[in-house]
Amino acid sequence: MIDSVANFALDNLSRLLVSEVTLLSSVKDQIRSLNDELKFMNIFIKSSEGKREDPFVKEVVNQIRNVAYQAEDVVDTYVVNVNNQRSRNMLGKFFHSKDHVMMFHESKYGIQQGDFESHNGNKEFAKDSLIARRKDVEEEEIVGLVHDSDEVINHLARRGDSSRRVICILGMGGLGKTTLARKIYNNKKIKSIFPCHVWGFVSNDYRAQELLLSLLKLLGLSSEECKDLTDKEKMKRKVRECMSGKKYLVVLDDIWNIQVWDELQEVFPDENNGSRILITTRIADISHYTRATFTYRLPFLDESQSWELFCKKVFGKEKCPHELELPGKEMANACKGLPLAIIVLAGMVAKKERSPREWLKIKNHVSWYLVQEEEYRIETNILKLSYDDLPQTLKPCFLYLGVYPEDYEINVRRLCQLWIAEGFIQRKEVGPSNSPEVEDIADMYLDKLVERSLVQVASRRTDGGVKTCRVHDLLRDLCISESRENKFMEVCTNLDAIKCNSRRMSLQYRGELRLTEDTQSSARSLLLFGESTFWENESEGWKQIKNGFKLARVLDMNQVRLCLSPRGLTTLIHLRFLKVTASSRRIGDDVLASICNLWNLETLYLWIKDSITLPNKIWKLKSLRHVYLNCDDIFREMTQVESIMQRMKMEEASKIFKGWSGGASMSKMKIGETKVENLQTLHNICLNARTASVLKKGMFPNLTKLTLRGEVTELPEAPEKEFLENSLWCLNKLRTLKLLGISKLPLDRDAYPTSLTKITISFGQLDARIIKTLGQLANLQILKLGGRGIYGDVDCVAGDFPQLRVLQVWG
Repeated sequence: MIDSVANFALDNLSRLLVSEVTLLSSVKDQIRSLNDELKFMNIFIKSSEGKREDPFVKEVVNQIRNVAYQAEDVVDTYVVNVNNQRSRNMLGKFFHSKDHVMMFHESKYGIQQGDFESHNGNKEFAKDSLIARRKDVEEEEIVGLVHDSDEVINHLARRGDSSRRVICILGMGGLGKTTLARKIYNNKKIKSIFPCHVWGFVSNDYRAQELLLSLLKLLGLSSEECKDLTDKEKMKRKVRECMSGKKYLVVLDDIWNIQVWDELQEVFPDENNGSRILITTRIADISHYTRATFTYRLPFLDESQSWELFCKKVFGKEKCPHELELPGKEMANACKGLPLAIIVLAGMVAKKERSPREWLKIKNHVSWYLVQEEEYRIETNILKLSYDDLPQTLKPCFLYLGVYPEDYEINVRRLCQLWIAEGFIQRKEVGPSNSPEVEDIADMYLDKLVERSLVQVASRRTDGGVKTCRVHDLLRDLCISESRENKFMEVCTNLDAIKCNSRRMSLQYRGELRLTEDTQSSARSLLLFGESTFWENESEGWKQIKNGFKLARVLDMNQVRLCLSPRGLTTLIHLRFLKVTASSRRIGDDVLASICNLWNLETLYLWIKDSITLPNKIWKLKSLRHVYLNCDDIFREMTQVESIMQRMKMEEASKIFKGWSGGASMSKMKIGETKVENLQTLHNICLNARTASVLKKGMFPNLTKLTLRGEVTELPEAPEKEFLENSLWCLNKLRTLKLLGISKLPLDRDAYPTSLTKITISFGQLDARIIKTLGQLANLQILKLGGRGIYGDVDCVAGDFPQLRVLQVWG
């Protein structure tokens, strides 16, 4: 883990030096020196790969990370105070002092290639011990597998398909994949169908010859016969020869990469006799690659099954005493259906006194008790195998999931934006102009974590993508422990407890949040999670944030509502992501005025109950990609107002909606100035003549998502149809369009961009003819209609809506 954090720190620092080259021009000699040191650091990290168990190497890599962080702090601070002489002195002082901290050139350390070979034996022994313990745990008798085994057995035994087929059992570590496979392997029906059956344990530490040797022994070869088979290719031929002409079942347990399948599949003959290969894996890509005809996703245990397993481990065949049932069930439920966690917890509880007092103590502090157990640390290492197997690009993305509270349903769109703001997904990865956007890359990263069973899908979007997700508590604990050890991230309940050690802080509070101590922090991110809190004066928290987090790149204030002008926000020039709630239009205007100086800002979430006007200077922020205004509660409020609208005339209902949650006006935007090239998302903008003019002039050439809302006006009927006709067609990259409280829509299909794939129309009484128009949009895949209904007859014929996959109608 430590090397991935150090690598990320070095890469981040290198990118910072490139991006701020203009501001750093006055210290170019020092920067050149720092770049040289970075090269040596990277050389050392790469050359020490595989030697990280050595305490000396671990300490060196640790110091590399710390010095990279220190250099990043100095450069960032210098940029903040570029006109302050003190900054230049500080930068020079860092370069002078770093020589005394450590020197990284290989000759200065005297580190040679063979210096750490003596530790390899210990490493191999640790791996073997972990594999042995993993087998013991996963082969425990786990409840709730009857339905699971029956379903897989039915697919294995299915007649009518004589070609060799692959069946897959998929799930996260500790769910019981091996246990289920073993239950199937030993099933009498399976043994009668497949006269030849062999078991191969693969693991992430795959050793081809050991696996082949174990298969040969199961196929009946004696130890003497196996002695002569020292060559891998000979062993493969022998396995194939032994299995030829037989109807077989091969279990390949715990496959981690596709190369294993490439090497092994040729060993098993396909003789059209109904043979089967059953594989278990944590990684969905393995199932796809092997062309599995059936993949069984092993579910978590429900509450009843969790309690049954817990009792079996604690009491055996005895019954649980009545007075212990309530705390016992709560402990079992705390494991969130993961058999591995239940087995470890139950094993620990079984050693304790069987009294309500003792069990209540454990129930209230389950995590603390587990950490004290050696067994728990071993099981955590079993889960850690999934983390260790991740490519370097995914490791910080996974660790970042630890910032969220336990059982938190994570908004995936926002998570991806945070990853980008943190620098986990780099612009250079995107490549040529026809490559995916960074947001698409982030989506792919999330999908990979889901495929590797490290993230659970909580809900999906209408297009099938992941909308919200969760992380199992044990995996969250892994994220937190690894992050804390490497100063990557810290979770705390109050700011003072942190001591400002980590690069990211997740402050998870109860009640109202009050920050009373001034804290100087080198953290780049502060995320707040808790109950709704109002800050009415600076001393309640804002002063501590603006003074203590001057180098912050992420500030997510969630439920904290500012009732004061955020003085000092304008100095947080490194901010990439800002989420803030203002209590009034005046405070909102102050926030908007302040962010106009934040030239690195990429994503803005600003919630105000009132309508606001966006300042012209905001469009000069060249990095700006996503602007969400008055958005967090808008769709929740839409459902609240829906029932009111049903009982009112359309005109009255429309006015109620338009005043329900204010939109944002672009009346101050100067048309004809520099285009906002990077803007992708613009949410909750009032539709009026100025908005139409701005869109028509192509000020947002790369806009992909747009939400427009009807504006309250004194006119008897707002010319919304004309506004849309004059502006939408110019947005040739627009994919998602939401129209809120807008009833009069263009009936000409050419008024809509052909790139549109999703349209949502809410709070409007629609002319039936619009359905015909929308049906002619060649790429439209998702259509959502809600509000007062449709008047007139809908006329659709075969050929309309050629790509439509989802239609939702409500109201």
